[in-house]
Amino acid sequence: MGKLELLIVAWDGAPPELVSRLVRQGTLPVLRDILGPSGIRRIHSTIPPITATAWASFHLGVNPGKHGILDFLYRRPGEPSRLVSSRDFPYPTFWEILAEEIPVGAVGFPLGYPALALARGFWLPGFLAPADATSVPREALAMARDAGYAFNPPSWFPGRGWVEELKGRVKAKTAASLALARRYKPLMLGIHYQETDTVQHFLWGRPEVEEVFAAADEGLGTLLEELSPRNVLLLSDHGMGPVRWDFHLNTWLLREGFLVLRTKPAVRLRKRLFEAGFSPRSFQGLGERIASLLGTVFPRPGMESMWRHPDLGTLLFLSLRDVEWKETSVYAPGGMGALAFNGRARVDPDIVMRRLRELRTPEGLPLVEEIFTREELYWGPKVQRMPHLLFLTRKMEVLPVSSTLFLYHHPFSLPSVPGHHRMEGFVASHGALAFEEETPIWAIAPAILAYFGKTPPDHMDKPA
Repeated sequence: MGKLELLIVAWDGAPPELVSRLVRQGTLPVLRDILGPSGIRRIHSTIPPITATAWASFHLGVNPGKHGILDFLYRRPGEPSRLVSSRDFPYPTFWEILAEEIPVGAVGFPLGYPALALARGFWLPGFLAPADATSVPREALAMARDAGYAFNPPSWFPGRGWVEELKGRVKAKTAASLALARRYKPLMLGIHYQETDTVQHFLWGRPEVEEVFAAADEGLGTLLEELSPRNVLLLSDHGMGPVRWDFHLNTWLLREGFLVLRTKPAVRLRKRLFEAGFSPRSFQGLGERIASLLGTVFPRPGMESMWRHPDLGTLLFLSLRDVEWKETSVYAPGGMGALAFNGRARVDPDIVMRRLRELRTPEGLPLVEEIFTREELYWGPKVQRMPHLLFLTRKMEVLPVSSTLFLYHHPFSLPSVPGHHRMEGFVASHGALAFEEETPIWAIAPAILAYFGKTPPDHMDKPA
């Protein structure tokens, strides 16, 4: 096999605080041994720090104002929701640019479907790819499947078995990556582990999180031993931390009169049921108990089903399909604290910002820490299509929730998961590539191109 020049390993959602602690206590011995004096540095995610947004910026080397992706779901007034994908990339990725001259390989990255048509090397779709997704070249997926590779982590299921499945997926992804590297001999290889993010969402603060990270570290050791890369780059797209409350944005907008519902009989019925407590979140605990009883007998639906049913539940529950858009002035299109103004019904942005600043959590604390206009955060041709306002909650311990469905009949609820995203991920490197503290995630792609002697294209956002 040709010498691997650069190995990129992505531990999705890994916070610098947790990674540093696990290195110190010996849970991540491989990472500890390769870091040397460089250590772990913080990396700035995107605002919002959402997986789809951050990895789009990583792949393309641009801030969100140039790619326009703020969530996994694309929502517009009066249009059906759809999942975003690599078809939404307005520029070539750094993978494609490098593949014009050297063989590259990528395994499992979000927004990797449809597979990128690399000139040299291979591309294996990952997180949220549909069941019928294919790879480039097509035979690469069959090789990966033989090693146990799956696009997605196992669906959440209470119990020890789920953690073991996560660790098994980490091991299988490592084995698949090695098999593909031996076959296609890339000079740059990237591998993304979604499992490190998934376990924190559902088991934040519990020892099982450390087990999954230890499995990822063991996989890193296997990759280093088998591939002997000259340079190693590890990173995450965002961090993670505890959640105290969920804040249901569209429910709040409805209560404040910014969002208006249609008056059709079916909508009025769904609204009455909603106000009486008939909402998806009210049934979450029951659903998990049923899953606990039946999940070992019946197959669980995978994340691939989102491609077939992104708006599942709109017939039963109140949803954005029930909105009267001509009278609605503000709505939440998705994206952890994103608010869009509807041009059909004008509203003064200052009024919206004032009411946000006046909001208090159920504990009486201010909800909002910072509010931004899109022009304050982004630059590029997609800015005018972005939501008008974005806000971060206090310590990010309250999660702004928006969905096609109105998930809960009160603005605040207990969190659906104990852990969620934070603004800072981590970056660590061994070899010639190095990054400063608080480097934005979109600055990594042009640095990689420069390392391989390629001038980054003009559209990329270069490091300051």
